[in-house]
Amino acid sequence: MEIFKWENLTKNDLERHYNPRVAVPNAQDYIDDFIERSDNARKKINGSYDIRYGDKPKQTLDLHLPQNKNNPPLLVYIHGGYWRAIDKNDHSFVTLPYLKKGIAVSNLNYDLCPSVTLDEIVNEIIEAFQFIINKSYDWQTSGIFLIGHSAGAHLVAELLGRPFFDKETEESKVKGAILLSGIYEPEVVLGLDVNEDIRLNDKIASDCNVMRKPPLTKSPIMICVGGDEPEGWIDQSRRYAEVCRSQNLSVDFQIVEDANHFSLLDHAMNSDYVLNKNIIDFIKRLD
Repeated sequence: MEIFKWENLTKNDLERHYNPRVAVPNAQDYIDDFIERSDNARKKINGSYDIRYGDKPKQTLDLHLPQNKNNPPLLVYIHGGYWRAIDKNDHSFVTLPYLKKGIAVSNLNYDLCPSVTLDEIVNEIIEAFQFIINKSYDWQTSGIFLIGHSAGAHLVAELLGRPFFDKETEESKVKGAILLSGIYEPEVVLGLDVNEDIRLNDKIASDCNVMRKPPLTKSPIMICVGGDEPEGWIDQSRRYAEVCRSQNLSVDFQIVEDANHFSLLDHAMNSDYVLNKNIIDFIKRLD
């Protein structure tokens, strides 16, 4: 399939294809709903909150362990927000369907642009994952799985491109990864209004382009994008799936019907949807 040429787009079309808040005019309604559901979720579930993994203000994570389940798999969630918005507390609702199925969940926070740059965020996420690897024995969890939405999917891809391997077995520390509606080519952002906050320059955008950093892990990967998303955004996921397949990886690429950029997250985090069931099956099959 022909590559989508975002370089040829007008400013308005660039915003429509690569700014989810433009593509989904009622985006804030979804975000407000996620925040409300997260507030309710924290009243229902036990957890260890704001565990510090680094020195910067937002370098914290939450940990939720399922009851009556020994050595559960651990799902590490990285939120989106175009690296400039949203907080882990806005996504506590993502834990509920997984805890019910005996899967532990860690919800990551990281500092946001413009207080830090994108390459600094990547370094924070690397620090977080190394912390989780070191703590997983104390937490008594088994295999580690990664899941990220939007900019969070980009950060998952950054982790996949790093050599996190067991020194004795040479197996990847990542059992599997789920990438939801990611942005994998940061150069696109240089022409968007959101770059006033993100502050990308040519070098940082190029250094953080995961299209040129294939995964080092041999673990299976799910890559999902909403069928109602703009063609340019869908193309990002399709092309990253091709990058992964070029490394002979097992890749499950899905275009989820009747899902936009924000409702796709609900498909992944709500047990009423097939995608959520597929992700749970993916984790349990590999753990």
